[in-house]
Amino acid sequence: MNRERIQIIIPVYKAEKFIDRCLKSISNQTYTDYVVYMVDDCSPDNSAEICNKYCAQDERFKLISAPKNGGAGHARNIGLDSADLENGYIAFIDSDDYIHPQYLEHLYKLLKDNDADFSWVSVHNTFEKNALEFENLDFDKEYTYTISGHDLLLREDLRVMYLMVWGKLFKSSLWNDVRFDESYKYYEDGATTYKVIYKAKNVVVSDLKLYNYFYSDNSATRSDVSKIRILDGIRTETDKIDFYEAKNEEDLMNMAYIAYLNTLLAAIRNSIGMGDDGRQIRRDARMQYKKAYLKALKNNNISKGQKIKYIVYRFFPDLQRLNIYLKGKLHRF
Repeated sequence: MNRERIQIIIPVYKAEKFIDRCLKSISNQTYTDYVVYMVDDCSPDNSAEICNKYCAQDERFKLISAPKNGGAGHARNIGLDSADLENGYIAFIDSDDYIHPQYLEHLYKLLKDNDADFSWVSVHNTFEKNALEFENLDFDKEYTYTISGHDLLLREDLRVMYLMVWGKLFKSSLWNDVRFDESYKYYEDGATTYKVIYKAKNVVVSDLKLYNYFYSDNSATRSDVSKIRILDGIRTETDKIDFYEAKNEEDLMNMAYIAYLNTLLAAIRNSIGMGDDGRQIRRDARMQYKKAYLKALKNNNISKGQKIKYIVYRFFPDLQRLNIYLKGKLHRF
């Protein structure tokens, strides 16, 4: 099989506790034709020194210093601007995560064997802080399927994960005219990845857990609920609605409204106990929900039962908290 270069982009900020493990897992890859763009987002710790150690040992590792601290989206954009977007492939890895030794090899093989625009593997969630730990995987029992980017965007059950920019290998050309919106503090990949998926004619998905996602209480999307975090989450959904409307994609716009309604319900739920900010968020979210909930009734991709729930939540939005609680209790038994 002819090899083609994979360009890996890693935003680096306050990563000194984990970046060595991340870079070591890349050094251990069975696929060797890659370049790593580590973008130092003005990190105040020793992250850059650790990155420089890898640069000194291996010319495939390159450290780029951002002119200012601009967040993960800003750092990823710098990486994209440094990459060749006409040839090869793009992969994103977060600095506190790490990858299975066959991660790049398998993503590349999946993509080539299925003539796909990007490949996507599953994730193993870990709380391990130091070791390179991997699940025992049986590659012979792998389950894969292919789907168009358009149809993937209709899968509300996959939305949370397909919006994550990591765990995937993209044809570089998909990113030619796509960049991360740097106005987001949270969910910048959720505000961006769908634009790349929309361009993909064929996607291959695997259930192998080759990407190791570190659960840290300090990670941006897992930190305490805040006003800006909730509002950024809502904005990702309104941005998608506007994008699909401009493309005249009615079915995708209808599904984006489902994500929008779910996000508004989450805002109502998560803003409890936030004082004046929380009360304002709840008022605004309920008003937005009231204006949009009828969109769910026009969506042929969801069940009648789901449609009824959206009607009920229009009048009793806090019932969703009870529904989630009961589901959790049933799941434990």
